[in-house]
Amino acid sequence: MAGMKLANAIIQSLAAAIFVIGGIVFAWRTHPPVFTPALLPLPSFMNPYNVTSAELGPGAPELAEGMTIPLLYLDPANFLMWGLLLTIWAAVAMDAAGQWLFPSDRRDLRNGRCRIWPQLVAGLVVLSAAPWFLLDQRDALLAANGAGMILTIWAARRAARRKRPAVGFVAGWATALFSATLAGALTGALSLQTQAVAALAILPGTAIGMAAQIWIGPSIGYSTALIWAFCAIALTAMGSDPVIAFAAILGISGMAAVLIRAAS
Repeated sequence: MAGMKLANAIIQSLAAAIFVIGGIVFAWRTHPPVFTPALLPLPSFMNPYNVTSAELGPGAPELAEGMTIPLLYLDPANFLMWGLLLTIWAAVAMDAAGQWLFPSDRRDLRNGRCRIWPQLVAGLVVLSAAPWFLLDQRDALLAANGAGMILTIWAARRAARRKRPAVGFVAGWATALFSATLAGALTGALSLQTQAVAALAILPGTAIGMAAQIWIGPSIGYSTALIWAFCAIALTAMGSDPVIAFAAILGISGMAAVLIRAAS
C-alpha cells in the first residue's frame, strides 16, 4: 500500500514537471524572433508581434490559420495573460508537491470518494502535448485541448471539497484554451470576421464553464481561472474593439454568477 501511495505521488509529479517544463519550452520557442505567428485578419492584440509572413526568415514555421488565438494562452502577449499562465504553472507544481505532504488520494483520507490523480495526470499529459499541434494540425489540437478540458474538469469534480483548488483552476484555464482553439478552428473553416471570432473565443467557454461549475460543485478555482482569462481579453481589447470587450464582459458576468453560487 505504501508503495502504491508513493507511485501515485511520483506519477503526478512527473506529469506536473512535463506540463510546466513543456509549457516553458513552448513559450520560449514560439517567442520572436525564433518563431512568429502568421498574420491573420485580427486586432493588434491578437497579432501581438505585428509581423507579416513576408517578414519571416527562410524556412521559419507558421501557425495553422486561426491558431494565433489559442497562442495567446500559451505564449501570452500581455502581463495579465502572463500572470495567468505563471499561476497555472505554480498551481500545478504546488498541487503535486502537496501530494507528498498531504496525500488527499490516500484511502483513509478519501472517505470512500474517488481518486483524483488518474484524470489529473492524463489531462496534464494531453495538455502538454497539445501546443505542439499548433503548427499545422488544427484538428489534432482541437481534439487534444478538448480531451484535456474534459479530463481536468472530471478531476476538478472529484477534487471539490477536498482542499485542492489548483485542480479546478487548471480545469478553468483548459476550458478557456479549448474555447480559443475552437474559435481558431472555425476561423479557418468559415472565414469569420474579427468580432465573430472573438465572441467564439469567449461565449462557448462561458456556456461550458457555467455548466461545468454547476457539475463540479463548491470549488471556486474553476470559475476564477475563466474570469481571469476573460478579464485579460477584455483588458487588451477594450481600446481596439468594443464588441470583443462586450463579449468578454458577458463571459465574466456569467462565470461570476456561478462563482457566487459555488462559494455559497
